[in-house]
Amino acid sequence: MSSSIIVRISQNFISKIKKEPSLIEEIERYASSTIQIDETASSLIIKGKDNKSDVLKARDFVIALDNCVDENVAKEILRRDAMLYLIDLKEVVSKDEVKRIMARIIGEGGKIKSKISEATGCHITINDSKILLIGNFDEIEYARQAIQIIVDGSPFARLFKYLDKVKREKQLKQIEEYTK
Repeated sequence: MSSSIIVRISQNFISKIKKEPSLIEEIERYASSTIQIDETASSLIIKGKDNKSDVLKARDFVIALDNCVDENVAKEILRRDAMLYLIDLKEVVSKDEVKRIMARIIGEGGKIKSKISEATGCHITINDSKILLIGNFDEIEYARQAIQIIVDGSPFARLFKYLDKVKREKQLKQIEEYTK
């Protein structure tokens, strides 16, 4: 049973994929789907050949690339048990708060973002008011909770305590898997 989905994309991304048709071919190959470009509607039509999860993976990959996620990181969506989770701060907080919260999430020199990514194993990309998380379910959930701590206005000490807890939990899971 085939399925299809329409993904709205930016004109910049349409230009990019027209210059790099191999990108579309790669998505089609990894996600067992066909892709059509609809320039008038600024969208891609993704039609799955086999199952719906392939179409969703292709959609997430396209959304990630359209939001400036590094291509190699975005390919993890197609290659492994990874998914995309997108947080648009404009939908979560007031317009005036977005810049301040983004600055807190990034931290001085990107240190906070790096600490969250390192502790959770989740790739984090920030573009405009959007935060894109790529990882497996647990990694995304850990990163989402860390970002929520920042959005709530909690002190960084609480965030660091949470990240230490995440590291311990991940180590315990690794030990449990190793001893099975």
